[in-house]
Amino acid sequence: MEAQDIITPLEEAVINAYDFAAGLASMALVYDMIQRSEECSIAVKDRELPHEIRVQALKDSRHCNQTLNLVATAREVMGISA
Repeated sequence: MEAQDIITPLEEAVINAYDFAAGLASMALVYDMIQRSEECSIAVKDRELPHEIRVQALKDSRHCNQTLNLVATAREVMGISA
């Protein structure tokens, strides 16, 4: 092993801090996506809304669900699952 292949404890702590911050940011995005999906589901079922708005809400809801599935699959591949 060469000297450049060894990371110091401080470097490891910095990497862990970045990883933790990235995880928090991704969870905030997931939370927002879940909220948006729930709002879209409500709009889709609201018969008082114009048809075009309900159609767009359905598209947005599907997009949210696909994105959440992608995030879940990526996290599972990394060894993190619920």
